[in-house]
Amino acid sequence: DYNGVRTVKQKETAAVLMVLMAAACWGANGIFINILTAYGVNGTQMTLVRMASMAILTGIWLAAKNPAALKIDLRDFVWFVPAGALGLFMFGLFYTYSIQLVGMGTAAVLIYLMPSLVMLFSIAFLHEKFTPGKGLCLVLSLLGCALVSGVAGGVTLDAGGVAYGLGAALCYTLQNILLATKLKKYSPMTNLFYMFLFSAAASFVFTAAAGELPGVAYILTTPGALAANLGLGLVCSLAAQWLYTAALKTIPASRASIAATFEPVAAALFGLVLFGQKMDGFGVAGIVCEIAALVLLQLSAPAKRKG
Repeated sequence: DYNGVRTVKQKETAAVLMVLMAAACWGANGIFINILTAYGVNGTQMTLVRMASMAILTGIWLAAKNPAALKIDLRDFVWFVPAGALGLFMFGLFYTYSIQLVGMGTAAVLIYLMPSLVMLFSIAFLHEKFTPGKGLCLVLSLLGCALVSGVAGGVTLDAGGVAYGLGAALCYTLQNILLATKLKKYSPMTNLFYMFLFSAAASFVFTAAAGELPGVAYILTTPGALAANLGLGLVCSLAAQWLYTAALKTIPASRASIAATFEPVAAALFGLVLFGQKMDGFGVAGIVCEIAALVLLQLSAPAKRKG
């Protein structure tokens, strides 16, 4: 009936808005990373503190509010391990390396090949239908990302940096697919706890092997650095991942991944407002493309009957 269709449409609209909020949280990464960089902290150390602290916080929250949510099917550990170790930890590590080698703009565009990969995987393995509307949304969102990130003004290519960027996109695609399929039966907070847990474990092994643990001790004993790292975790990991994971309960992974390309727009706006960074015509055009893609994405979504 009409009311059923309207209710589903409202839920889908709310889910898209949740993805946009998640993208805004991800876009705030630079705010906290700039502060931590000033303390002399590197990406490996930030990642370990961020993932470990978020695993502890989500674990405490679940234990206090809903202990039963900590119980999972032991057979699903095989899916949580790659979702955390690859989808969260390796994604962040590869992304950091890519930024260092090819710059933020090119790295962002490489990362946002992810919607294309998610769409291809969703069509091949999740039996989602490809529509001209989805294709146009994808083209507009990637074009907007390229314009906002500055790649339109000139691309710096480095084979290693490109490889790391593609690796990050693949890792994030894996996380999307697992959350939309194998791990969909769990609550968003349960998913986050185990993903943070395995991400923290992988991060600890890597950090120890790299001899970076003294830097982690420095973060934990320096109030300003610790506060910034906790802010990074709460805003850019916990809030962002919860919003995105919850949205995947309502909308397909391919649709969510396209909406997530709003992140570089959010990052550019944060830079403009907080740091006085200038935005040229390419940036404005990119924002227009992103907004057009998001509007088209919502308008072209088929309305489903409730039940």
